[in-house]
Amino acid sequence: MYSGNQQGMKEHKQYIAKTLELAKKGKGLVSPNPLAGALIVKNNRIISNGWHKAFGMPHAEIDALKKAGDKGKGATLYINLEPCCHYGKTAPCTKAIIAAGIKQVVCPMEDPNPLVAGKGFKELEKNGITVKRGILKEDAEKLNRAYITYITQKRPYVILKWAQTLDGKIATGNGDSKWITDEKTRDFVKRLRFETDALLVGINTIIRDNPSLDYIIPSFQTVKRALERKRYKKIILDPHLKMPRQSRLWEAQKSDILLVVSDKTSSQKIEGYRGRERCDILLIPEKNGEFHLRTLMDELYRKEIGIIMVEGGNYTLTSFWEEKLADEIMVFTGNKVLGGHNSLSPISGQEREHFSEAVKIKYSETKMIGNDLFVRGEPCFQG
Repeated sequence: MYSGNQQGMKEHKQYIAKTLELAKKGKGLVSPNPLAGALIVKNNRIISNGWHKAFGMPHAEIDALKKAGDKGKGATLYINLEPCCHYGKTAPCTKAIIAAGIKQVVCPMEDPNPLVAGKGFKELEKNGITVKRGILKEDAEKLNRAYITYITQKRPYVILKWAQTLDGKIATGNGDSKWITDEKTRDFVKRLRFETDALLVGINTIIRDNPSLDYIIPSFQTVKRALERKRYKKIILDPHLKMPRQSRLWEAQKSDILLVVSDKTSSQKIEGYRGRERCDILLIPEKNGEFHLRTLMDELYRKEIGIIMVEGGNYTLTSFWEEKLADEIMVFTGNKVLGGHNSLSPISGQEREHFSEAVKIKYSETKMIGNDLFVRGEPCFQG
């Protein structure tokens, strides 16, 4: 942790905070890579900035260094994540920083990727660059919690999302759920979908509602770049391959469809879907129509899917919840009361004997969207 004079610390915090804001511009386009922003500062003046704009594009440091040119010599680089020091989809950022003559690097956190994990800092220091670490570390880790999960747990970051009434119902007993929330909220959800790599639903949702599962490009993104660079899959849990041949899902041009099917399904039945454009089949073990979700997570990790949003029904949400595969929940509560003994709740599953077994939620955001309440938080699973 850096301990410098009070004025210097204040300036460092201000600049790191700006890198975090720059990094957010990459939301929806960089995953499974981290969100990263960079500033190059000389004589307390910002010379240039940069951010990681999309998966496979130059990292934030490189973007800022190119803009700075020769002015970067002797300057300080502020970056919210340790510079990489290995060859991947791009060349090592550490080598470019050294070549540019940067004098000092201020960075909140190490990269959890074992290929980096402190090695980037050591290489910079070995080449005479001062490295100050730890400033706004918690903020930096919070911003990239999805990336940290992807790297350390080798699976996608999982968000469970549902809309419910004030009495905690997501649908009537016969499955009708239109509409619990207002149109303004539904548009908000579509913008949140853009921040993910994939949206996951069960086949019953497709058959019952015939949804498009599309996203809306946020206003801060360049539409052309988003359409060119956005990686987005619609994942359908469909053990017995009941996917309709005609559906709104097939009409979308800006996403791929991944049908997750039982590994017991006949090859003849599968072949009828393999020829569909932008459609892929993933065979996963299942028992009594229930998939082995940990195996599914392994496969999605191999496909470089960093963030998934799981949208109910009850059966799909409960399956993930019971497996403790929920890093975050997003709940939208409409201004309606449904009632009814047979109405569906978002989570069912195993009965608990004691209220102390309830899972607490650590809230990260609450706000009103029109007449609807939005709550976002992290489940605190026991054990």
